[in-house]
Amino acid sequence: MNIKYRQLQAFTLAAKLGSFAKAAEELCITQPSFSVQIRELEHDLGLQLFERTTRSCRLTPAGTTFHREIAPILHDLRQAYGRAIDVGAGRSGQLLLSALPSLSFGLLTEVLGRFNQDYPNVRIRMREELNVAVIESVKRGEVELGVGSELNGDPELGFMQLFHDDLVVVAPIRHAIFDEPLKWNRVGDYPLIMLTMGSADRAILANRPGITPTIEVAYMGTAVSMVRNGMGITILPSSALKGVDMEGLQAQALPGKDCRRTIGVLYRKRAPLSTIAHAFVHLLQNNAATVSTG
Repeated sequence: MNIKYRQLQAFTLAAKLGSFAKAAEELCITQPSFSVQIRELEHDLGLQLFERTTRSCRLTPAGTTFHREIAPILHDLRQAYGRAIDVGAGRSGQLLLSALPSLSFGLLTEVLGRFNQDYPNVRIRMREELNVAVIESVKRGEVELGVGSELNGDPELGFMQLFHDDLVVVAPIRHAIFDEPLKWNRVGDYPLIMLTMGSADRAILANRPGITPTIEVAYMGTAVSMVRNGMGITILPSSALKGVDMEGLQAQALPGKDCRRTIGVLYRKRAPLSTIAHAFVHLLQNNAATVSTG
């Protein structure tokens, strides 16, 4: 089967306008060239599609049946082609990404809000995952971008650094823990509210493995609310504070091993980024400076 879009386009135009001359003019070709396209189509189909006069044309019964079937298909094809062009230009499509919960809670919410204003027809799908899962989601191609901690030499993935992130103690202003220089041996002196599987786990094991949380919660907002209500102190990534109401609270960076991480964008080296992904990364880079701690 030798299907040629140009021939089908010529056929539907002639059926609509009732004239080869008018249809040829709309396609910006000569009338003899237009007539050749129709004859080739009729030859391929083994049908006469038009009854012709010197000034007009009219569909034959077979042509009417063919037009009824082919016209909606061509319409759908043009729509699909237009949508593909919009995706290529970044006007529509979808943004698939995976990110650390601490970043989703603060920085990414702000950036995605701006992105949604600039690209209202782009569908956003974001996973909130631990760093190992972020890396795996990118490697498997389940998402186009990941926003997480720097990886260690994975040959399949690239990493664009955005900023550095510190672990900080969050407590009420003028809390006793801030009376002296902050040290890990003082963290365990107060009730500690921790996130389950949070980013502080590795730092605690490296600096003060004997610390046991008094309360464990799933969400940063819950931990901060408990701190505000005098139930203890908590440890959060500094980037998360961008999405936290810190009124009446104070944050101070913890010293020691594994208390600082490098945050950036993860992507597959062999998969070129879409126009949509490039636009998102550009916005993310512009906003990253506002959370960088040096």
